Amino acid sequence: MVNEKRPLEKHVGELLSGFIDGELTQQQRQWVTLHCDECDECRQDLARLQALRERIGNARLSEVGEDQWRENMNDPIVQSSRSIGWLLIIAGMLVIAGIGLFAFIFGSDLSIGEKLLMIAVYGGLASLFFSVLRQRLIERKTDKYKDVEI
Repeated sequence: MVNEKRPLEKHVGELLSGFIDGELTQQQRQWVTLHCDECDECRQDLARLQALRERIGNARLSEVGEDQWRENMNDPIVQSSRSIGWLLIIAGMLVIAGIGLFAFIFGSDLSIGEKLLMIAVYGGLASLFFSVLRQRLIERKTDKYKDVEI
């Protein structure tokens, strides 16, 4: 915690960021204001921090505007390639799961009861996953919040 009863001779550099962000108590804000009124070094530091915050706030992360970005993402080629990608991932995962299930059933040293118990647990998880996925796909058609922009 910062000692708020410092003499004015000490600099307030560690409080300047909190001052700009509005995170200081009223007493700390008053102390920083009074100190900066009398201290050129801290006043210049405060001005540099405020200018930096303004430049960062006004910075653009991309030269592509939001409308152009949205148009690019809604392009039919992008959408079809995204769909093909998802289908390939799902097909690959199903093949891997099938190979694993085959190896588990026919190649492990577990008893049939343990195998059935494991199949029941993982089958239940898969069933829950697919029911949630199915419900989400059904709701996606009528989701009133899908076009909301933040």
